[in-house]
Amino acid sequence: MHIILVDDHKLFAKSLEISLKGRVGRFEVLTSPEGLKERLGQERPDVLMLDIHMGAHNGLEVAQRLLEDHPDQKIVFLSGYDLLEYHNRAIQIGAKGFINKNISIHDLIDQVERVHRGGMIFPRSASDSEVFPLTAREKEVLQLMAEGLRQQDVADRLNISRRTVNNHIQAINEKFQVNSTVSAIVKGIELGIVSLNFRT
Repeated sequence: MHIILVDDHKLFAKSLEISLKGRVGRFEVLTSPEGLKERLGQERPDVLMLDIHMGAHNGLEVAQRLLEDHPDQKIVFLSGYDLLEYHNRAIQIGAKGFINKNISIHDLIDQVERVHRGGMIFPRSASDSEVFPLTAREKEVLQLMAEGLRQQDVADRLNISRRTVNNHIQAINEKFQVNSTVSAIVKGIELGIVSLNFRT
C-alpha cells in the first residue's frame, strides 16, 4: 500500500514515518500541498492523508480542489482537530475518512487499510446526533458575532435587517440548546463551526 502524508508538522510526520517503516509498502511525507496536484497527475497513492491546518493552507480546501481533478483518489484527514463540522465538510467534498492524531499506530494502519479496501471512516459521538446543523447564513451570523460584531454591524455586513439577524441568533440558540450568544459561540468553537483565525 502506497501512502502519502501531507503535514507541515515535521516532527509528527517524521515520527509517523519511522513508526510505519516496514508496516506499509511505501510511505512518503510532504510538508506542503504545493505541487501535489501535479504529483497526483503523474502518480497516485493508494491513500492520501492530509492534515487540516497546514500554515497558510486549509486541508479541506486542498482536498476539494484535488478531488475535482481526481475524484477517485482516496483521501483521509489525519488531524488533532476532531470536530463535527470538519467531519461534515470532509464527507461533503468526498473524502473517505477522518482520523484523530491521537490514534495508535496499530489502529491507524487498520483504519487506513479499511479505506484502501473501499470503506469509510467517520467517527460519530453520541453528542453529535443531538446537534441540529446550522444553515450557511446561520454560520455566517455566528462567525461574525464571535468576531465581536454587534447585531446591527452583522446586519450591515450581510445586507439584512437587524430583526433577521436576531431571528438567526434565536434559531442558533435553539439548535444548540443554549440561552445566550456567548454560549452559542463557545458551542460553535467546540464543533469547529466558528474559526478563531479572525480576519481583520
